[in-house]
Amino acid sequence: MGWTTFVLSTDNISVATDPIYDGKSINGKVEADVILLTNYEKDVKKGIIIDNGLQNKIVPDKRKSVMEIYSPGEYEVGGIMIRRGLEDNFYIVDERNIRVVYMGGTGKDFDPQKAKNLGDVDVLIVPIGNGDLFMDYEVLEKVISNMDPAILIPCGYAEDSKNGEKVKSSKDFLEYFGFANVREENYYNVAKKKVDEENQSSVEVIFLK
Repeated sequence: MGWTTFVLSTDNISVATDPIYDGKSINGKVEADVILLTNYEKDVKKGIIIDNGLQNKIVPDKRKSVMEIYSPGEYEVGGIMIRRGLEDNFYIVDERNIRVVYMGGTGKDFDPQKAKNLGDVDVLIVPIGNGDLFMDYEVLEKVISNMDPAILIPCGYAEDSKNGEKVKSSKDFLEYFGFANVREENYYNVAKKKVDEENQSSVEVIFLK
């Protein structure tokens, strides 16, 4: 959906990542049963969606209500497990034998050591814009090396900027890292068989339009 907002969907549930930016739904209407918020700093009163007046912008997809996750813990809902460590600002989402790590809200001070020992990572969603908002390329390089994902989905880069954020472009990213296996998709269906095949080669970079 753009910037750091993605929808991860299974047969039973849909999960949206960071759909709120500066108190607004950044992509119009978002249909999701769970929203993951990385850096929500306001006091929560009646609920994040209600507090920000977004009842018509963020609505349930396959369930009756939207679950809001914005703090560390382990959450099991709709057949998926969502985890966030006590000192971490990223989420691990497990669905059966597929593992997705969402790091869209990680900042420039992120410690790449935290990306170690996360098990087999099938999909890594990570910001590539460098700049003041996100980790620089040297740190990002260590994160990718430590995690060794089969598939890398970039976010937080210049072409997706919503408010004129000064970040690098997808071209800058590709020139620096030299990835050869790159393509664009409107959506991506992750199947374990596919991931297992791709684990035998270099990481595949997929830009979601």
